[in-house]
Amino acid sequence: MQQTVETIIRLSALPLSSIYLFDNSTNKVDFSEILQVNKEIKIFSSPQFTFENKGLNEALLILNCIHDLPVHTPIFKISGRYFPNENFGLPDDNLFGKYDFAGFGKEFDRAVPYFSTRAYFVKNKSVLQSLLVLAIEEMLSYSNGIHGIKSLFISIKKKFKKSIGTDYQLSLEQAFGRILKHKQNVMLLKAINIEGYIAGSDFKEFIKE
Repeated sequence: MQQTVETIIRLSALPLSSIYLFDNSTNKVDFSEILQVNKEIKIFSSPQFTFENKGLNEALLILNCIHDLPVHTPIFKISGRYFPNENFGLPDDNLFGKYDFAGFGKEFDRAVPYFSTRAYFVKNKSVLQSLLVLAIEEMLSYSNGIHGIKSLFISIKKKFKKSIGTDYQLSLEQAFGRILKHKQNVMLLKAINIEGYIAGSDFKEFIKE
């Protein structure tokens, strides 16, 4: 919770029209500390079953709450344990006249690129919703496709040994990367200027992007 409070403190100092907090905790959460920091924050709780694939959980959470976002407003999405650093800046107003999406990505020349979902800018909720739906489909279906020699052998093996479900799933970062590499209206940034502790790490690893 303390990391989320720090995120809200940093966001509250920016010229944002509104701040939305989406939470999927199944246990009751006390948001009083957050509301003391910013009483105008809009909090939406959507308790949900959690899968091992944390990116799938994140995508479902946003989709379950996205209807509450304004229609034509640009969005800055950031995960609760990260926060903008001293070099962070909101994009120019003209950015979304040319681009639908902006964020930090790398290895876009590979079959499975990486696009950070810790924080990114998106033109509006319609664009975000479409991307998240595609990302879920990509995460779940990728292992059933043929992407090289190894996946070809796996596919042939499946023909003789029927299996249920998927052998493995892409992360949300990988799914975003595979989708966005084929789009022309994406701005890849060298850094988005956020920092924080990596989620789910056994030790506290502080990162900057």
